Amino acid sequence: MKIPKLHLWIPAFNRFLLLSCLLLALMVLLRVADLLTIGRLPVPLPELAGHALWADLLTFFGIVRWIVLPYLLLYMFISRRAGDVFYFIVMALCVLLGLSLNLYFHETSVPLGADLFGYSVKEIEQTVGAATGSIQAGTLLTWGALLVAILVIVIVVSRREIRGDRRGFWFVLVCLAFLAVPLSRSLIGNNVRPEFASNIVLNKTGFFITRAQQHFLGEPYSGNVSSQPPVADSLLRADYVEPDKYPFLHTSRPGSTLLPFFSVLPQRPNIVIVLVEGLGRAFSGKGAYLGSFTPFLDSLAERSLYWENFLSAGGRTFAVLPSITGSLPFARNGFAELAPQLPASLTLLNLAKHNGYRTRFFYAGDASFDKMDLFVKDQQVDSVIDRNSFGEGYSLLPASSSGFTWGYGDAELFRKYLATTPADTARPRLDIMLTVSTHSPFLVPDQPYYTQLAEQRLQALQLKPEQLAMQRQYLPVYASVLYMDQSLREFFRELIQRPDYTNTIVLITGDHRLPEIPMRSKIDRYHTLLIAHSPLFRQPARFSSVSSHLDVPASFAPLLGETPALATWIGSGLDTAREFRNVHQYPLMQTKNDLVDFVSGAWMLNNGSLFRILPDLDLEPVTDEAALRELNAGFQRFRQKNNQFLQTGLLLPDSLYRRFTR
Repeated sequence: MKIPKLHLWIPAFNRFLLLSCLLLALMVLLRVADLLTIGRLPVPLPELAGHALWADLLTFFGIVRWIVLPYLLLYMFISRRAGDVFYFIVMALCVLLGLSLNLYFHETSVPLGADLFGYSVKEIEQTVGAATGSIQAGTLLTWGALLVAILVIVIVVSRREIRGDRRGFWFVLVCLAFLAVPLSRSLIGNNVRPEFASNIVLNKTGFFITRAQQHFLGEPYSGNVSSQPPVADSLLRADYVEPDKYPFLHTSRPGSTLLPFFSVLPQRPNIVIVLVEGLGRAFSGKGAYLGSFTPFLDSLAERSLYWENFLSAGGRTFAVLPSITGSLPFARNGFAELAPQLPASLTLLNLAKHNGYRTRFFYAGDASFDKMDLFVKDQQVDSVIDRNSFGEGYSLLPASSSGFTWGYGDAELFRKYLATTPADTARPRLDIMLTVSTHSPFLVPDQPYYTQLAEQRLQALQLKPEQLAMQRQYLPVYASVLYMDQSLREFFRELIQRPDYTNTIVLITGDHRLPEIPMRSKIDRYHTLLIAHSPLFRQPARFSSVSSHLDVPASFAPLLGETPALATWIGSGLDTAREFRNVHQYPLMQTKNDLVDFVSGAWMLNNGSLFRILPDLDLEPVTDEAALRELNAGFQRFRQKNNQFLQTGLLLPDSLYRRFTR
């Protein structure tokens, strides 16, 4: 094939430069519309603009470097029209993708990454259905006008020409040079604070493409990882049994850290676990930095065992059941995603069943979401009750403008639980309930009443005018939190009148912190709380030490009766120290494809960056090479164990599993 001379390539170079300038202009236009419709900014616009434009420029070069050669080859060896069509298709995809990702960010306050690929089509339809009904009309009009403006700009600019010079040639060389520049880390992170401002600055298209690339191409962890395993094991510092075959199997610590808090434990207690969708410490409890919107939970905490610095194991609901019942590894996309071929495991559910408990799972939505139904059925629960089996006499949550509703309100879930739960004390129970009211689109029964109540709570906080205006953007969210809190108040009002209450322990925690109210730091997404309430406890206590969902099984399994001497818990048990400290080490998984967080002692590792954990569970970026090496080594150790588990599918010997599940 005859290659055209250089002077014949000049028009192709210049045309590529012209279309690339058009693409960059459209990306900047998308950014301007994004900032205009996002509402009140957490920091002044000038502080964000420079970082945002830099992220857009990096994303721009991250895209054009891969299309420069295909465009030039099409232009020179087929036709200019073929090259233009190719570029316009790329341009249209970038605009539509950027628009969709920006709308998603407006609804969730977090950028969409490879977690999209961890959900089924049905689950995506549910999530989109929840979001579409809550998009403001003004936002839709703004983006509609933007699309019209983009179309006009494309038509006008694409008819222009660049003639007679070599600006295009030098631009092409720059694009090709960027093929050797690693951009991934810059496209998925920055040093802007708080967390919400950092997410605003990100170019959502660049973030999504980079995360998708890492997901499908298996880009390795980029942290500074030691080639040698850590001297002290990063997980529990436990005594492992046959680690080459069972990477997480270790000797179980005898007893429970909770035993000293019981006045008397004459028989096996009923255990009721209430998992509250999106419950975060940011807006619940004494010292909540957004102010507390849970007056009942606050009062209940004063009469209970209360962990204020408590972490969820995941940033979405997928992680909560495997973590809080089994302290199980995350596998690739969350343990439950291995269903229907789930590896044999011992959890609170099947251990309770072994000890004569009746076990049930209640969910106000569709239990097939995140394969929750498959997971709990594999753990041999006696019954699963979700929105498809509630029966008559219960009211669904109000539907959004698109007709979508997640399921039943919290009050209806608790009413269903009480109606189907015998009050006798002959057979102990382990029940789990998961709510949905505090979830987008945040529509609850008697909405005007709870919205007014939320406004009153905001006024009582005595915020500065700009802070009050910022908080008012989230009135529907706060209204749903107040509805949830009132539903729990009514639930306890009924519960304490039952004869089985005297032998019941109720655990209340969040599955994760809801993201729709902007977060201040990377750890905020996991910062929830744990309340353990029971008349069996001698006295209330407040713990400032750090624990997580992963620590619950080790503390509650001994209360069930007979348990094995070996366990696969990742957590080591709830810490009952009053002062602030963290004696635990474990990974945290934000989304189904985003395992980049590791907590160890006073440190947190996020995407290779080191942070110090402060007493209020805020984060402070630090430079400490020794601590960074230690956390990287610990995180590497977990990844090695997790990968080994994925390859073998083995957690414990069949003989041990059969011994406690028959």
